[in-house]
Amino acid sequence: MQQRTGETEVKHYRADRFYSIAGQWFFSSRENLQVGPFASREMAEYELQNFLRHVNEGGIYAEPMANVAHF
Repeated sequence: MQQRTGETEVKHYRADRFYSIAGQWFFSSRENLQVGPFASREMAEYELQNFLRHVNEGGIYAEPMANVAHF
């Protein structure tokens, strides 16, 4: 099981953020957003990096109740 840097023990199971449904790729966020679809896992990974950059810059406030976001 994976551990984050600085954690002394693993407390939570971490599932893969990426998943595919009917050949389309999505990613999930800690804010309980399901984002997609994307044509490939690579595109989903790229868009996740953009999403995280915007969150870290304060540009996206994700509501926990949000559903699927389409780009």
